[in-house]
Amino acid sequence: MNVLVVSGSPRKKDSYLICMEIGNELKKYDSAIDFEYLQLSESHIEECKGCGICFQKSELLCPCRKDEVEKIKEKMKEADAIIFSSPVYAYQVTGQIKTFIDRLSYLFHRQELCGKPVIIVVTTDGGGSKQVYKYLKMTVSGWAMDLVGDVQIISPAYFEYREPKGVFKFNKRTYVKGQLRIKTLAKKLYEKMGQSNKIVPTYYDIFLFNCLRSKIYTSDADRDYWRDKGWIDASYFFDADINLVKRVFGKIMKMLIDFLGKKISSGI
Repeated sequence: MNVLVVSGSPRKKDSYLICMEIGNELKKYDSAIDFEYLQLSESHIEECKGCGICFQKSELLCPCRKDEVEKIKEKMKEADAIIFSSPVYAYQVTGQIKTFIDRLSYLFHRQELCGKPVIIVVTTDGGGSKQVYKYLKMTVSGWAMDLVGDVQIISPAYFEYREPKGVFKFNKRTYVKGQLRIKTLAKKLYEKMGQSNKIVPTYYDIFLFNCLRSKIYTSDADRDYWRDKGWIDASYFFDADINLVKRVFGKIMKMLIDFLGKKISSGI
């Protein structure tokens, strides 16, 4: 089994060390796990030009295709699990990971990473971790990945060697809490890896599934992809244990999306 870390940090410091700690915990369950760290700042990734060709026709026609984005995506597809990592820069993800997500924005339309287990790692010198986490959560949810959990670390309070930053300095309780979180997430991720059973969709997951399905009314490429996957009339991206109330909720959402989608596609 293999785990791929996709890091938005331009340095190998705090977030790198947290990811390595997760990797060390995983190897306690299986020493043969291949743990690969991919730093986006060391990859050739061109900025999205906003042409929309990937949405309407195909990502194969992207004018930036000669860079390394598709190669990285293939690594993600081959991995048994993924860790997305970013420090907080100006209360957001770094430019490196934002550019990467922009280039793969068609995955919000055609979910090639559907069901892939993922952990989110966020490090900060102070605030902003919640904002970064929410953005990355929205991204992996829109890509239909299986979000196992997250770890958010205030670096000066967690790493004893770090110089204090403002009011934050090393705190033993913070360190112990962070260690417990890392151990818990590593165990959950290991249990998910290689399993055929998927998540039980929440109301949010079902709502998002139907919102994403609306793209079949605005893009031939999306409609063909969803039809080939058998998703157009499905209750979710894959067979899942969805109770009666959630199924009714999903059918209502589907009816509403179909109604609005047909109006949009007819030009009304």
